[in-house]
Amino acid sequence: MNINDVIVKPIVTEKTSNHLMFNVYTFEVNQNATRTDVKRAIELIFSKSGAKVSKVNIIKVKRKAKKMGRYEGFTKGYKKAIVTLLEGSIPIYGSEGVENNEKDKKPKKTLKIIDTDKIMKEAESER
Repeated sequence: MNINDVIVKPIVTEKTSNHLMFNVYTFEVNQNATRTDVKRAIELIFSKSGAKVSKVNIIKVKRKAKKMGRYEGFTKGYKKAIVTLLEGSIPIYGSEGVENNEKDKKPKKTLKIIDTDKIMKEAESER
């Protein structure tokens, strides 16, 4: 499995955002990914920020039945990885996370979006 195919996307919810204080990050991963695959991918892709993984927990989220009017179907099931870091950080919200806007007197919090494709290409070129 290619290292870039292991991590699909980060899962950003209110609960996972609260876990960021404890260096716990949540990702949607490939269905065939194992704990060691996830650990290697995180440490390789986010090597610039000094991410060292201490623990990886994997959960299979089952699909759920949904109805929309007279139509019935299922939501997508996926595999979720909960990664605990020993040191370093993963820039989900950008390099610094929340930035202050200096134009106003009151600090205004804004989110910075990162380009994960660019980070993955840089990590592969370093190898």
